[in-house]
Amino acid sequence: MKRLLLAAALGLSLNFAAQARGVHIDSCGLDSDYEVQLSRGGLSFTHHGGKPESIVMNKGELVVDGRRLDISDADRARIAEYEATVRTLMPQVKAIARDAIDIAYVAVGEVVAAFSGTADSPATRQRLDGMRDEFKQRIDATFDSRPWNEKEFDTLVDKAVGELMPVILAEVAGNAIAIALSGDEARAEELERRAEKMERDIERRIDTQTAQLASRVAALCPMVAKLDALENGLELRLDQGGRLNLLDYRSRD
Repeated sequence: MKRLLLAAALGLSLNFAAQARGVHIDSCGLDSDYEVQLSRGGLSFTHHGGKPESIVMNKGELVVDGRRLDISDADRARIAEYEATVRTLMPQVKAIARDAIDIAYVAVGEVVAAFSGTADSPATRQRLDGMRDEFKQRIDATFDSRPWNEKEFDTLVDKAVGELMPVILAEVAGNAIAIALSGDEARAEELERRAEKMERDIERRIDTQTAQLASRVAALCPMVAKLDALENGLELRLDQGGRLNLLDYRSRD
């Protein structure tokens, strides 16, 4: 029985990890070597050690490595539209990531509540709520600078799973062991049945909810394609005739 409960808990966590990665904005085929910052002063891209190292877009103006470029009216319009598109895109990407975290923590809370004798205690609930709030703060901090970096997102997901597992094991395994040692076979068999049903129900719900998140990501893909088109349409050339390349886009149609 203990093994079954631990397998259910581990399977839930790993299933969340796999599904969460699948709803990242990278699903649209977008990647970038630049860190991104949004502020009232404009949209900033920074590539430490790369060239150009700093690009700032602000209402149609373009500043590259501290030098304001003289650009055409057409490029000025493209730059302004690029900035506006990123400002629209980033909050939606962050919201999807935060919702993915909510799915995980709600599911874990249900597992703990069902199989832990202390699940309803304020301390346990407060611990889970605190972990979820702290992780959302990490999402906010990361997505404010690296909104479409796949490795950053994978690292966050791994940390979430790693921090949730001790809670699951401490709360669920202890209760399962106590029941197993009690010798109450009927209670043990009933708990196994509940574990099996809950595992199926939660996995089914996670699959459905992450599919909905994936649909939300897919709805953002046209904006990603728009950024690529605006960047490719720029007339300006950098030093040595190079083009501005802030993102890499691979259409997945």
